[in-house]
Amino acid sequence: MLSVTPITLADHEVLLQLMQRIYPPAYQQLWKNKDCNWYIHSQYSVNNLTQELNVKTADYYFIKLDNKTIGILRLVYNKAEASTKLHRLYLDQNYQGLGLGKQLMQVSEDHAKAQQSTTIWLEAMDTQIQALNFYKKAGFKIIDSYTLDFELIIDQFKGMHKMTKQL
Repeated sequence: MLSVTPITLADHEVLLQLMQRIYPPAYQQLWKNKDCNWYIHSQYSVNNLTQELNVKTADYYFIKLDNKTIGILRLVYNKAEASTKLHRLYLDQNYQGLGLGKQLMQVSEDHAKAQQSTTIWLEAMDTQIQALNFYKKAGFKIIDSYTLDFELIIDQFKGMHKMTKQL
């Protein structure tokens, strides 16, 4: 059974190990020398996790399937704009294609609606065709594009799309 459980600061090592396992197979080709360790350690450090957990308008979860941790989900709510940002959704590649992404989108939308959001939005790399197709199939539309300012990402992979969906 699919479930989400809140991430706490005590979960830091579990989170870091999870992301060291699931991020590189999907994204290491984007980074110069295929070295994504800098990114993983910056985004999943104790300091960054502490900052993200201190955001009172955000929820951060482990994604679990039958009690096995297989990914993460982070939602950031903006009540003033009645919107929710799907900030992070990473799922172990071994569990993709099983319909879990669709279930997680529903979980995300349910959480957004519970926060009175009328819109959910996200940012996706313009070269991640599988992800873009998934989001489009889920009802998201591209509303803007921009270029990432990460020096260590290979230039051809710096393009991003902002996508939104009305709830």
